[in-house]
Order: sequence, then C-alpha cells, then structure tokens
Amino acid sequence: MGADPRQALAVLRVAADDGRLDALCERHGVRVLTVFGSAIRPDGEPHDLDVAVLFAPTPAADLLALLDDLARLTGSDDLDVMVLDHAGPVARERALVGCVALYESGPGVYARAQIAAVGERMDTAWLRDFDLETMRA
Repeated sequence: MGADPRQALAVLRVAADDGRLDALCERHGVRVLTVFGSAIRPDGEPHDLDVAVLFAPTPAADLLALLDDLARLTGSDDLDVMVLDHAGPVARERALVGCVALYESGPGVYARAQIAAVGERMDTAWLRDFDLETMRA
C-alpha cells in the first residue's frame, strides 16, 4: 500500500472525526487508540506509524484483524502496533504521554490509562535501576 506514515496519520485523524475509527475500534474491542513516535513529530522522516491500542477485557482480541483493518483504512502497510495490555511500563508511558489520542471508548478511559501508565513507570523505576546495577556488578 502506498500511503507514507504522515499520510496514514492524516487519514486516521479524519476517520476519528467522521466516526469511521470509532466503528473500527468498537468492532475490535479497543478501549484506547493513540499514535506516537516519529510520525507525530515535525522533524525527520518517519519509517512507520506507531499505533498503540488498549483492548477491552474480552476473551480473544484479534490483533491481526485489527492491523488488517487499520492498514485498509489508512492505505499503509507501514504500521507498528503496540498492544498496551502487554507492554512494559516505560513503553506504555511513551505511547500514552505526548501522543495523539484518537479514540477512547468512553469519557476518561484515556486519562485513566495515561495516569496508570505514569504511576506504574514511576513505581517500578527502582526495579529497572536495580537491574542495571546488577548487570554492572
């Protein structure tokens, strides 16, 4: 597919405004969808569009079906999807803070996910520091 990452982001923004992204997220059980990384920064040339999703607690979210639908919607295969449900605390915070939030399943869902991500990263900082010290020893 031909859209570059910034074009794909523009399509997602329009789809968020006109309801197509809402329908896609509801169909796939997505609670939060954000875009982060190089495509949202004005400097440099992004190689892909970093998309983060937080799924509703359902039996089996189909990530490949979601990725396929996002690729069809954006016209781009250059998508990198992070599943926030399984991401580490640092990655989760990076995907939820300083991002472009395009979908939340209800009022406050994105804000609660963002606050939880920051809190978890802060609460677990000592463990990452301990791991670094252990590796140096």
